[in-house]
Amino acid sequence: MPSSYLSRTASLSLMSQAFPNDSQVYAGSFFAIPLVRWLFILKTNTEIEKRNQLRKLRAQALVSPDLSLKRKLLSARDMAQRTFIGKDRIVYSSEKDLDEQDYEKQEWERRFELLERAD
Repeated sequence: MPSSYLSRTASLSLMSQAFPNDSQVYAGSFFAIPLVRWLFILKTNTEIEKRNQLRKLRAQALVSPDLSLKRKLLSARDMAQRTFIGKDRIVYSSEKDLDEQDYEKQEWERRFELLERAD
């Protein structure tokens, strides 16, 4: 036998040992891909379940609030009813171009300072 034939068969033998045939790769991926997907979905669903439990607890706290939360909710409701934002209280508007807004920058800062002092 010629030496080139032996070197080819040796390299082919080495390649077949290093890389399994296609059916083994297919069989391995047939089980590996769903397993990885299942683990990913399991992790994601666990995180979603934790978030849902926290939302339920918060919703129950709003349905039957304790005394301090009840005060805060009533205070927030009162402030929402008292606060009306009219044209005179609007600080920023996107109705004008940038160059016009630069011109009114000083007026904006003045109004903002007035609002801060009022609060």
